[in-house]
Amino acid sequence: MVLSCLIFLSNSPADQSIDPKKPKKMKSIYELAINQSKEGKHEEFLKSREAFVEVLGKEKATLNEGKWLPFFTVAPDLDLNNILIGMTHWNSLEGFGEAAGRLMPQPVASDYFASFNQLAYALLEPVDGKSFDMNSIKRDGLVVEFAIRKGKKADAFGQKRETFFKSLEEYDGYQFAREFKVHKLSPEGVPALAENTQAVIIVWENAEKFQAAAQPVFASDEYQQFAANLDVETYFASSPIE
Repeated sequence: MVLSCLIFLSNSPADQSIDPKKPKKMKSIYELAINQSKEGKHEEFLKSREAFVEVLGKEKATLNEGKWLPFFTVAPDLDLNNILIGMTHWNSLEGFGEAAGRLMPQPVASDYFASFNQLAYALLEPVDGKSFDMNSIKRDGLVVEFAIRKGKKADAFGQKRETFFKSLEEYDGYQFAREFKVHKLSPEGVPALAENTQAVIIVWENAEKFQAAAQPVFASDEYQQFAANLDVETYFASSPIE
């Protein structure tokens, strides 16, 4: 589906006129990809990813890139040693699409995409409309939680969410959290806003403080009341890596 999205975007005219009735274009987007290497292809996955990211980094539309190694998830059957979380900051959806037109015909792209199975993919837009500094989640030693959740009710991300995240401030090691709108791909590969769905990034000072807080956080009334209104599609706790 990532291939479909990139091909669709690369074929979209870059100089389309803006319809004032349509929503404003995103100023920038954050591409989140969580991939698992195919069986017996982990080294190939790592090497082809490195080559792909090197080419990707030369695109003017890319503003930042990072990767994280997960160490905890709620899915018991996943081999975390074969999974990488990647995020790229693009200057715009249009810039992302234009870059795709140049990248997709190259062997470096097809080699990379052939080496993994995709666990999660989304284009993220900050809920508050403010820029998100990716360097704030790339510092060595941090614990970074990535989650995508769909609300069971219209107010799933309302007051109970506010109460829960306010409660996190009481825990030693909690740094900050940022919420994002989630744009997913249609069957045709077209990105569209996912209904009542948000991604969150939660940052902790280090693994020791995260582990000390995890059990009481998950057991808290604030979390239980918030989580009761959610279907968690993706969740990983991870560490930044070079």
